Amino acid sequence: MKNACIAVLGSAAPLSESGLDAPLAVLAAGGIVQDKIFLIGDAQPREFAQTFAECKNFFENVFVFVPDAAVTAYAASAAEIVKTAPAPLMEAGQKSFFILPLGKEGERAAAAEVLPYFEKKYGMRRACTVLRYVGAPKGRAEELAAELRRRGAFTVRYSERCGDGRMEIAYDASIPKNEADDVLRLCVAGLNDYLYALEDTPLHVRVAELLKLRGKRVSAAESFTGGGIVRRLVQVPGVSSVLYEGIVAYSNEAKRRRLGVREETLQTEGAVSDQTAYEMAAGLIAGGHCDISVASTGIAGPASDNTKKPVGLCYLAVGTAESVYVYKYQFDGSREEITERAIVQALFLLYKYIK
Repeated sequence: MKNACIAVLGSAAPLSESGLDAPLAVLAAGGIVQDKIFLIGDAQPREFAQTFAECKNFFENVFVFVPDAAVTAYAASAAEIVKTAPAPLMEAGQKSFFILPLGKEGERAAAAEVLPYFEKKYGMRRACTVLRYVGAPKGRAEELAAELRRRGAFTVRYSERCGDGRMEIAYDASIPKNEADDVLRLCVAGLNDYLYALEDTPLHVRVAELLKLRGKRVSAAESFTGGGIVRRLVQVPGVSSVLYEGIVAYSNEAKRRRLGVREETLQTEGAVSDQTAYEMAAGLIAGGHCDISVASTGIAGPASDNTKKPVGLCYLAVGTAESVYVYKYQFDGSREEITERAIVQALFLLYKYIK
């Protein structure tokens, strides 16, 4: 079975925001892996027609993902080449062609329409396990994926964004349970210190679930992350029962007035220091309204401050009235990437603390 994907994307949209990842992940979980992916601009109808015609000749199944409003137009164009009536699913002999929307609708169509079609066409019954993790050493996911591929019966798809990783392991449901369990144990052991979920649950949701389970309330004091930690948590419905407050103490004056960071600390250690992070977190706890606090201070760039501290340096603190722990990191990338990496790491530290 040889599969190809043609994605028609807006020229201004970054690939990560195109809506292509989600439906492809659904297909991969069902054992439908793309041998080739073609990316085409939405103002290039001739290139689309040529690419589709070539895929028709060389691939058994062709998936076309387009913006939702353009499905009908691209279905008509594809139908002209296949010589059949336009539809989201077209067949020519043993070959199948799918015209699907990008994003959530494409994800839904892949699960509700494509996977059942393939199960009937190829007799496929697939099972899937998803692991979520943060900060795994470079190359660890690839090592595990390579080992699973050597075993032959497993399809592995993994991705990472700003330290937040997702590994999807799909396999034939007829595989003996002990064999599937062995693979899961192998992956869990390889990612053990970095795992936060053995199902497809995002990090901020996992943190909110644990806070509710433990009956704890959290507060956040943020500097260079600009409220990003709290912004993630408030995306979870019902988080008001476990989130007390978020303070963006960006200036030194705010750190002193709102959080009780000592002037001496700011003068001698600087705003970006382990002691400042400690006092930010401790200041929230001292208020007496939360059980757990998390704090961030760092330099996101593009230039450093007036000290000799490097761009990407940050200190993250998490703790309770009993103890506050501070962690030092040096992240690389753009200003946005450094900030996002710190938000992810702060949420992961919070998860580990309350686990």
